[in-house]
Amino acid sequence: MTNLFSDPTILQNKIPLSPAAKEFQDYLTDFSQRSVLFMDIMRKRGNQAVEMSSNNGATVLSFDFEILIDGATFSRPINYWLAKMQAPAGVVTDDKKRPFVIQDPRAGQSPGIGGMKKDSEIGDALKNGHPVYFVGFNAAPIEGQTYEDVIKGQVAFYEKIAELHPESPKMCAMGNCAAGYLTMFNAMQRPDLFGPIVIAGSPLSYWNGVRGKNPMRYAGGLLGGSWINSLLGDLGGGKFDGSYLIENFNNLNPANTLWSKQYNLFADIDNQGERYLQFERWWGDFIQFNTSEIKWLVDKLFIGNELTTGNLTLEDGTVLDPRAITSPLITFVSDGDNISPPAQSAGWIADLYHDADEIREHGKTIIYCLNHKVGHLAIFTASKVGKREDELFVENIDSIDIMPPGLYELVIDTPEGQEVSGELRSHYEPRSIDDIKALGWNNQEDDRAFATAAKASQSISQIYDKMVHPLFKNFATPQIAALMKNLHPLRQSYSIFAESVNPWIKIFADLASKVNAQRVHINPDNQFLKLQQQYSDAIVHYLETDSAKQDLKHEKKFFDIWTNPLVQKFWGTDKITPRLTPSITQLDREQITHEAQQRVIDNLPVTNQIQAMYRIIRLIIAFREQKIVPELLVRVLVQEAHKLEPTWNDREIHEVIRNQAIVVAEDTDAAIAALKTYLETNENGHAMIEIVREVSTKLGGIKQADVHEALKVLVDKLGLKISNPNHKE
Repeated sequence: MTNLFSDPTILQNKIPLSPAAKEFQDYLTDFSQRSVLFMDIMRKRGNQAVEMSSNNGATVLSFDFEILIDGATFSRPINYWLAKMQAPAGVVTDDKKRPFVIQDPRAGQSPGIGGMKKDSEIGDALKNGHPVYFVGFNAAPIEGQTYEDVIKGQVAFYEKIAELHPESPKMCAMGNCAAGYLTMFNAMQRPDLFGPIVIAGSPLSYWNGVRGKNPMRYAGGLLGGSWINSLLGDLGGGKFDGSYLIENFNNLNPANTLWSKQYNLFADIDNQGERYLQFERWWGDFIQFNTSEIKWLVDKLFIGNELTTGNLTLEDGTVLDPRAITSPLITFVSDGDNISPPAQSAGWIADLYHDADEIREHGKTIIYCLNHKVGHLAIFTASKVGKREDELFVENIDSIDIMPPGLYELVIDTPEGQEVSGELRSHYEPRSIDDIKALGWNNQEDDRAFATAAKASQSISQIYDKMVHPLFKNFATPQIAALMKNLHPLRQSYSIFAESVNPWIKIFADLASKVNAQRVHINPDNQFLKLQQQYSDAIVHYLETDSAKQDLKHEKKFFDIWTNPLVQKFWGTDKITPRLTPSITQLDREQITHEAQQRVIDNLPVTNQIQAMYRIIRLIIAFREQKIVPELLVRVLVQEAHKLEPTWNDREIHEVIRNQAIVVAEDTDAAIAALKTYLETNENGHAMIEIVREVSTKLGGIKQADVHEALKVLVDKLGLKISNPNHKE
């Protein structure tokens, strides 16, 4: 057997072979060797899964770090911790720059996915010189820990970061997937600590969707609600196994789960092994929740959809309202995301605000960035994304921080995989609430179906808690809980290949070594290799087609049950307003309009050179509708501001820049009049025009001819007579 797999000469003979027979012989040799190498990768995969799962503090971070705060020491202990990331060799960070804090999802696996690769959120922030912090967690929760303990306790992490950087621009917080709403919960409690907040692939509007797509939103309703999580938690001795969540994700794409992921490795075994093992190191490292934690998440968010109602309240009375966040909010969404589709990861904007004017008058800046094909995990893991979206978020974060209030789309102009230097890479486009709804929006019938499922879930869960849950106290033991966890099919699919569980698997380590020493590579035009690919394509097509049919069946079943008039009447949802969204009265509108006007009045006077410089530049942009390179704008303005006012820190400069943007956006005529007063009464006023002309040459993407024309218009409006014999028109 050993020779057959490892020695290609065993299939050779002295009898001349026809070309077809020779192709088959070559293919059989290659197939046999790939089989050995594939099994060896499965052995390594199993070993690393056992190693990771045996380490309560395991991460997949590829950067060194120092833990600053351990949440286990809190008065209400939690299994989260705060770490400062160490820059790799050759990279220098500056503690005076804006700190970044990245938080990964506790949604089934261990932390570290946001820093698993060099090209990642952590890697890009470090590369750009920012101090970087990471909020991680241990695999097992603290006994008795609730999700509200996590929500309240994590605030201390962000307070510590703010304490370490008192003069830097306020921190940028990035939350991936499930960490997105947890990051926002912290900002709702302490909005004063935060600068821009980036949520990547994070579902916040849980009912929203498009019929015929993204069936995951139906899962809770099809199972009758959250009682199933209580049952699984009881079977686990009070612990809910994260492998159930990963199993749900796998079921969204059975073609990839059952076939493509393994086949793609087998087909290109010589090149894909390390990449496959790197990803599987994270995907196969399952963590746990306390049952009360997963119940809170499902009841309050995924089935209850309470996050965007403005009424989500903790036991101590703390109200978690996203509208309390004062920082710019950036959400990264993708049409290819089947876990957090655009309707859920951007729909919260339309849940909370009736129109873009309300966003603007509230003084809020909300930005979304839409990718049309990247999948959920690639939003914060893939190298291509790391070189494009993630990098642009890091580079643009200062420009985002000074954007005037409103709703925008960050449009990326650089094609995927292409790096452009010194030219337009991205720009902002004003958007409306209708643009958000176009990404996917429920009608009232669909909302009523979800509201009915939520009401039923609440009642069934109460019945379970009173009648079934107490029975588990009679036989639940740690041994039974461990057995239930270890026998989970998904965990078994990893551990069965581990040497500690299956000693026979060791044989493939020796076989793989021999295969690599005598590896035979066949012609890619081999007809049997092509036949193999065709066979694989047929399997994928079948699985995808069958999956699509099943998804439609599940969708139909969900709506057949929960739109039934008798069912809705039984649960008392036939006449209620199905989706609770924050309401705004005429008095509210008048109040926020007054507040917006007052912000303009407060910042209207020009009292220093920095205000004058940026007001002129902002007017140039407004006059000519310039699309400048965002990441260059603030960098240049801060540098020039330091020349004018050396004692100012970056936080003070950012605040001035943002306030000037608000003034120009809200009342251009008044902004010009106040600027005129300053220039006429300041002895250096005329020189400021020429300073701006010089600064404009450093802003990528802005045409100097447009600058000259805009300055002529501005000078005329200001009533100034400015001559510059050295300037060439």
